[in-house]
Amino acid sequence: MIDGRRTQTVQLGCGTLILIALIVLFFSRGGASDLGDLERQVHGLRSEIGELKKAVEVQSLQIQLLQEKVDKLKDKE
Repeated sequence: MIDGRRTQTVQLGCGTLILIALIVLFFSRGGASDLGDLERQVHGLRSEIGELKKAVEVQSLQIQLLQEKVDKLKDKE
């Protein structure tokens, strides 16, 4: 013993470390309200993606119509 002090060591096995990690993971997730929040966010994102798809389709149609007008003007020249 150094300087008359007692030293104690603790050894943790892999199973104990895994159990501690699972407990931390379980309690760090929050509650069911977090899952509801996540579901609402996913639903909102899906709605926004749908709106973006519609906007892209409209813009594609507009580009196609403009291209047709440009082609007609080139034909007249």
